[in-house]
Amino acid sequence: MKKTTIIFCLLAVIGLVINVGCTMKPKMTKEQAQQKITELQTKLALINDQWYDIYETGLVDSAGVAAKKIEEAQTELASGELAKASELLIRADTLLNQYSKTNLPVFTPETPLKNFQDLGKIRKATLDDIGQLEMAGVPRWNYWFNFSGKGDDGKQYAAYACVNYHGTGALVQGVMFVLSMEDNGTKLMDGSLKVIPTRKQEKDRLVFTAKEGGKSMVYSIYKEKVIIDYKSPEYSVNLELSTLYSFWYNKGIQPVDVLPNTPSAGFEQPGLAQGTITMGGKTIKVTGGGELENYFCGGKGGADYRTSLIKYGNEWWVPFSTDQISGIFVVTGPYKDAGLYVNGKYIIPSEYKILQGEPNKTFTISAKTSEGDLEITCNLWGMNPKLYECWGSVDGTFKGQKLTNGNCWLEHVPQGGANEASDKSPRKAKPTN
Repeated sequence: MKKTTIIFCLLAVIGLVINVGCTMKPKMTKEQAQQKITELQTKLALINDQWYDIYETGLVDSAGVAAKKIEEAQTELASGELAKASELLIRADTLLNQYSKTNLPVFTPETPLKNFQDLGKIRKATLDDIGQLEMAGVPRWNYWFNFSGKGDDGKQYAAYACVNYHGTGALVQGVMFVLSMEDNGTKLMDGSLKVIPTRKQEKDRLVFTAKEGGKSMVYSIYKEKVIIDYKSPEYSVNLELSTLYSFWYNKGIQPVDVLPNTPSAGFEQPGLAQGTITMGGKTIKVTGGGELENYFCGGKGGADYRTSLIKYGNEWWVPFSTDQISGIFVVTGPYKDAGLYVNGKYIIPSEYKILQGEPNKTFTISAKTSEGDLEITCNLWGMNPKLYECWGSVDGTFKGQKLTNGNCWLEHVPQGGANEASDKSPRKAKPTN
């Protein structure tokens, strides 16, 4: 009888605990709830912008449901219903922590980092390479140039220029030139010309020339430097990029499917840059880093690059430069590639990871190399969301030593075009009319 009574009491206590646990609602203070809402909104932005390596971590399939719960929690909080708001926020938090790779398209690409000590066909590009309109059977897409740096006035500046072929075999209309200043971030000074440039192959350079009204650009590409000379009534820009080495996609073993059924070829040339920007009667000397892209994609039998990129996403295209080391990291879907240049030596990292930061503001790349560990944090101050392009400065360390005078560029396209708008057109894709 005594034993039965004890068991009965234990069951009653357990039942009471279960009942209380099921009916008691979690409750935060108003301040805690507001803080939680801010925290979850930041996490949601990171997930929606896919501001991390989705093939490393996965996607959050219930992000939309979580967003609605956050909105509902804000309504309940405004009505003074702390218990209901708390419960909704806890549910949203749980959903935003559920990453899954189930819905990621399967693709097994080349692995150029696997045998990192083997440089394959890596070499310094020649002027003949630069002049090619077809490489490895793939047509040329563009000649893209970008610069990011600092002026002697203490402000940061960026610029980009591009002439396009878009896989057609001939230059297409439109010469891109845009200037950006730290003061206005996303307010771009677009000086592009709506003309087809002329192309001339000289003994020591390939030069493109364009004129329209009071605007003109001379785009000169040499074996080891690039010079952009742009003039308009509003401002003039002269930039010189030093190109001492070449990063070749997949170590130059091309064509390579950086995305499925999307053969690509070509090389990138990051380096240090300097020049002048003149406006309002004042000339500013600028120093920083830049990059020359020679990219080939599309053609017969090749999928539209934009379609493939939006499907697989996860693009992280990051050329960077510092006084100590420069290079480029390239990710598309699960494809990872990279090349670095230090003390006159070209090296390929054995591995690297993209570490999330504040969406559209910061991110970090942590890499292991035969010369030592590299970590760079990119601090973005400007962007053109239509092109998915961002630019900024770099902090970090190499072999434990602090990096100086760092600058970077970023092209980041998320899977499914998470922030896709009808007028957005990545520069490696033909613009839609």
